[in-house]
Amino acid sequence: IATALYPLPAAPFAISVPAGRVAPDDTWRKLSNRVRASRAAAPAGYADPQGLRPLRAAIADYVRKARSVACEADQVVITSGTQQGLHLASAVLLGENDQAWVEDPAYVGLTALLEGGGRASRIVRVPVDAEGLQVEEGVRRAPHARVAFVTPSHQYPLGMPMSMARREALLAWARARNAWIVEDDYDSELRYAGHPYPALQGMGGRQVIYLGTFSKILFPSLRIGYLIAPPDLVTAFRGARITMDRHPPTTDQHVLAAFIAEGLLDRHVRRIRKAYSDSRLALIDLLRAHLPADLAEVQPIDQGVHLLVWLHAAIDDVALARRAAEHGVAVRPLSVTYGERGGLRRPGLILGFGGYPLDKMTQAAQKLAHLIRDGARGD
Repeated sequence: IATALYPLPAAPFAISVPAGRVAPDDTWRKLSNRVRASRAAAPAGYADPQGLRPLRAAIADYVRKARSVACEADQVVITSGTQQGLHLASAVLLGENDQAWVEDPAYVGLTALLEGGGRASRIVRVPVDAEGLQVEEGVRRAPHARVAFVTPSHQYPLGMPMSMARREALLAWARARNAWIVEDDYDSELRYAGHPYPALQGMGGRQVIYLGTFSKILFPSLRIGYLIAPPDLVTAFRGARITMDRHPPTTDQHVLAAFIAEGLLDRHVRRIRKAYSDSRLALIDLLRAHLPADLAEVQPIDQGVHLLVWLHAAIDDVALARRAAEHGVAVRPLSVTYGERGGLRRPGLILGFGGYPLDKMTQAAQKLAHLIRDGARGD
């Protein structure tokens, strides 16, 4: 599973390739130069393991306005991204024998983390449907689980939001069992139809550990994300953070704090939302025009930077993704995001559309169509 985390080449349709036409390069460079000219950008000693307070304050202000998160700066822990946030959450919240609910399908970075930590037998896969995580099924399978890992605003990889009824049921379970919810607010800002869904954390912050990142809305190489902990857990997360890598790099924290505080992030999000919306519509049209309808069904997702293509049951999506890579097309197989048991696993492809011009996507869609036909024949 861990190999599924390796970055794909920056070719259509790899996820997490920023759109160069709306990248904040010039603005970011000017802020970086300003910060580097100050003494604060290059301290001689160790920094706060929780992250720079100006950045934590800027993030708290941002998520309160943009995501309806209830928090203060003292609850924010700066991470190197969502994956580190998941590491911290599993280390702080899970004992040796504690069970954890994990969505089925789910982000492979989470399942690889739990399996690599020796907790494979404690993972309880809980299916999702059109309303998100099936809470009643989770209670049936593992009523005393310690943690539920969820993507309620934009389920990864299927894309649906968790319904209000399911959110309330999940919070009720957590309160009744004194359990925790780890909310990965995946691609929450990038919704193209209506307003973004509010965060689950705002409904029940004392039971929820909230994870966010700047990888998709800025650029993955920045390696800055954040975790928002309930007040009673901040000390534990701070302690776990310092044992991992002491503290995040200082200079980029100063730059990002200024970028947020000066209103540049809000403007940037509005700009990329429009650009990615256009790319999304273009890719949907391309796939529907080129892919064989009897073998591949396009599922539009109105949020984030990827689409799904469901494949005929006879097609091996892992082999197809491998063949696609050999032809310069970068896709992720969907089946590996499902658990081994339960009969839910379906073949499909995850296609990103962030940073690719129309001509490159057209060529890649044509190649992918040929490879899908070959895969159906077993070639």
